[in-house]
Amino acid sequence: MPSVDEMTRAAILTLVLLIGAPVLAASLGDADLAWIEACADRLRNERGTTESKVKYCTCMHEQFDDNRDVDQTEMERLYPPLHLACQIEAGRGR
Repeated sequence: MPSVDEMTRAAILTLVLLIGAPVLAASLGDADLAWIEACADRLRNERGTTESKVKYCTCMHEQFDDNRDVDQTEMERLYPPLHLACQIEAGRGR
């Protein structure tokens, strides 16, 4: 039986595929999925669906070549226009 972490990672990958980013999903490694998972987890208490949160985090992830050392909160603070663009792309914009 798969662990909760494996099921969560599988669910996130499935959402990424459903969102319409098959090329991106095919190139995602474990570290990329972990980053998107951590980002979506940070947003768990915010309004919106899990799909919109994963879409937002995937958008933020796509914007940086190597973002392992920068989390989504730091990205939002450093690049407010990017944050707003990803919010809109994910259907979470104002």
